[in-house]
Amino acid sequence: MNVEELAKKLILDLVSEYTPPGHEYKLAPIIRGWADELGYDEFYTDEVGNIFLRYGSHGRTILLASHLDTVPGKVDVKVVQDTVYGRGVIDAKGPLTAFIVGAALDRSRMSNCKVYVGGLVREEDDGLGAKYLVEKDFRSDHIIIGEPTNLGIAIAYRGSILIKVSANAIGGHSSAPYIGSSALDKLIEFINIVKSRFNGESFDEVSCAFTMLKAGDWPSSLPREGEAYANIRYPPKYSSDNIIEEIKDIAQKVGVGLEFLSVEKPVEVSVNTEVVRALVRGVLRLNLKPRIVKKTGTSDMNTLAVISKSIAAFGPGDSRLAHTDYEKIKIGDIVTASNVVSNALMELSRL
Repeated sequence: MNVEELAKKLILDLVSEYTPPGHEYKLAPIIRGWADELGYDEFYTDEVGNIFLRYGSHGRTILLASHLDTVPGKVDVKVVQDTVYGRGVIDAKGPLTAFIVGAALDRSRMSNCKVYVGGLVREEDDGLGAKYLVEKDFRSDHIIIGEPTNLGIAIAYRGSILIKVSANAIGGHSSAPYIGSSALDKLIEFINIVKSRFNGESFDEVSCAFTMLKAGDWPSSLPREGEAYANIRYPPKYSSDNIIEEIKDIAQKVGVGLEFLSVEKPVEVSVNTEVVRALVRGVLRLNLKPRIVKKTGTSDMNTLAVISKSIAAFGPGDSRLAHTDYEKIKIGDIVTASNVVSNALMELSRL
């Protein structure tokens, strides 16, 4: 089986299982079978459900970490010519396929390293898989994160602040809103102020997206209670503490309650980092032009950067299609990514 056929069969096997957070276990028997077929030395799962393939037993440790889960929402799996459609083909079963295949290519020549391919759980939820590795003091000299970077080398991700906003009011009849008060009005006022304050449109700016809004139980009644959820993304040059304090001030003035559900720090590494240089050389070996990118979202790179500063993200797929019903990926891009990963591993094994 050539690399293209291998990549096509593996991505179809992975995407055939619908795996929103909590359902990643469905992929264990599939990946175990591929580990045996591709000659990995070990397959195992840890206490939280992370899946690992390993080969090698000494030398520098290299972790290729992608994630197993997808956002909820089934998408029909189909193949049209050289393109695969389905939930998760981009985020991040395409990158995971490239890691499994790429690490297996020419592995016989990489005798001075220990390579782990990790499929992590709940990246789309609370990041449990990556956080567990940090908690258990997993050690790795170099880390490549599997994310859709459109074959660019990602050296930075913004941080994330997830908040829940709650409002209460006395309510009233919609025919006389000036007599009562509306929890929905409070939420809308808060939303407008926050969105006008954090309205960035690039990596270097702070942006805010409100993702859920709930209020009211009858068309002619003013809502007595309501809630909204917002996600704020911020680059490394900003402090989460300052952003949080500003949001608290706005909430106090409007009269709504706040709950900070999670705070994820941003991450950025130098282009001279060993793993970045290895990926650049891996791209050049294919006579392609390397691209250094900074991502506006977050990933497991934000969490795993505390394990090693020699870290970057890489993978096939256009991230603009992630979390949509239009996810698709070209087999050729997975093959290219696999070869880049194989080349990068060769570079890192020589350090």
